[in-house]
Amino acid sequence: MDTVATPPAGVPHRKVVLLRGINVGKSARIPMADLRACTEAAGCAEVTTVLATGNVTVTDPRTVEELRTVLEAAYADRFGYDAVVQVLPLADLSVAVESYPFDVLADHHDYVVFSDDPAVTTRVATAMLEALDDPGAGTEAVAGGPGCVYWRVSRGATLTSAAAAVLDDRANRRHLTTRNIKTLRKILAAG
Repeated sequence: MDTVATPPAGVPHRKVVLLRGINVGKSARIPMADLRACTEAAGCAEVTTVLATGNVTVTDPRTVEELRTVLEAAYADRFGYDAVVQVLPLADLSVAVESYPFDVLADHHDYVVFSDDPAVTTRVATAMLEALDDPGAGTEAVAGGPGCVYWRVSRGATLTSAAAAVLDDRANRRHLTTRNIKTLRKILAAG
């Protein structure tokens, strides 16, 4: 596994904001400059975006829950869509990435699925494991993690895997956002 950048010491209140479903396909197109401006207008400092898929690092003293509520409202108002936002301390993201339990294999995607509800995290991890035909037989793998679910899947099977259907289930979708481990490492590096 690659080495993960550790968040800088002495930077209090550093958080990661992950938006679900923006700049994927033709829906919810949001320029990163506009996302940064909206995030700053909501009171966040030291705002940085990483890639164009809704990854934002901020400095903000509000609780995770308070910041999520404020940003979902700000993004919904500014960009006119039902914003789903995950907010977590940068240090928690670092722990999640460092704890990735699977070997990185060629021709596979390595994902971390974040949830805003521990009960949903448990339900999703269990259902994804059950959805695998034979959890010990193939290279697709699922495991629970610290506030997340880890998922390794063959390239080309991300949308067709039975485990993927669990993520798209109506009861789960609003609570989840998925990121590739490579993207998460870029977020940590930008920290």
